[in-house]
Amino acid sequence: MEILDWLAYRNYATDAMVKVNLLEQFDSPYFRQERLSYFENLDGILCSRHLYLNASRRALACRPSSLPIKLGNEFDGLITTCPINIRVEGKGCFVQTVHDLIPLEYVRHLDHVAHFGQRLNSCLTARKLYVSEATRKKFEQAYGSANDAGGVVILQPPSLKLPAKEHRGLLEQKVLRPSLRSEKRHGSLVPFRYLLFNSSVEPRKNLLFAIKAFRISGLAEYGIRLCVTGMLKEDSYSREVERQADKSVLLTGYIDETTKTNLFLHAMAIISPSLVEGFGIPVLDGACIGAPVIASPSVAHQEIQASQDFRELIWLCDTLNPTTWAQAMGQIAMAEMARIGDPQAERQRRLSRYDTISAAILEDFRRKICEQVKPELLSN
Repeated sequence: MEILDWLAYRNYATDAMVKVNLLEQFDSPYFRQERLSYFENLDGILCSRHLYLNASRRALACRPSSLPIKLGNEFDGLITTCPINIRVEGKGCFVQTVHDLIPLEYVRHLDHVAHFGQRLNSCLTARKLYVSEATRKKFEQAYGSANDAGGVVILQPPSLKLPAKEHRGLLEQKVLRPSLRSEKRHGSLVPFRYLLFNSSVEPRKNLLFAIKAFRISGLAEYGIRLCVTGMLKEDSYSREVERQADKSVLLTGYIDETTKTNLFLHAMAIISPSLVEGFGIPVLDGACIGAPVIASPSVAHQEIQASQDFRELIWLCDTLNPTTWAQAMGQIAMAEMARIGDPQAERQRRLSRYDTISAAILEDFRRKICEQVKPELLSN
């Protein structure tokens, strides 16, 4: 499998790209880093210089236009992982992935509106992978369906990375220590005795609301804590989060993927009070692993709730009143404390469930990718 890295050469033609054959790399340290673990599924990478930079410059010009890309005969097509201000010339399909329209909806988002708008314009002539029906509808409302190449909604796979079955004994812990820094300041966690907020720390994720609701719930009196992952920023919102977080709230800072998986596996419940989402990976991860989830009633969250058997697990609560969330937190916490008698049995139940549901979602994901890139592959 080959991918196109978005650092590009001026001509942006495949014969001008730098080819890196990963199968010929000897003892590379990059293959041993968690963030680059996907390299094991690749034969090589094609690198072009400054493609994203030059495409962005075109997007911000007085008369914006998409940067042309010429694909060689060796390519079936090109798929982006987010909207990029490019267009494909010649043979080969062109697919853009659209996650959301949040920079156009929410004024406090950091992305430049004009730049993001032109990137979305470039999607009109491409097939599209929408991460939710909500995103598809918003895109069509903003840009219309005329001269649109169309697209498909695709449920992305959950993100938790479980170890191989023979190594899962390492997950059997009586105490969870998300990070050394957080343990020194706030102590450790007891499995199935905490609520998990897993997201970036920014206003639209509504963390301050979650902290307020948790404090109203009174769950701290029962030894239940709120665990917040995500790096605090150097801004007023993060400073207020730190000020509001008492000893019952554990702020982990950055955590790696292994720690994230362990926190989901042992959480009493997952909470996601986000004001707007294109999809909602934490909600999907929590439901796939079998943990109760309290989420805001965004359309994207409603879509997740309607899939699989998730309606039994996902509670949608409005974010107008923290008392509503406090009551939901209390009801779920009491029910889970009564239900989970054997932590080891609960852990095994969640692991088995995640294996089954994530495999089904991944199979459907791969099928829809093939349908978009090369439909004739499905008949082979």
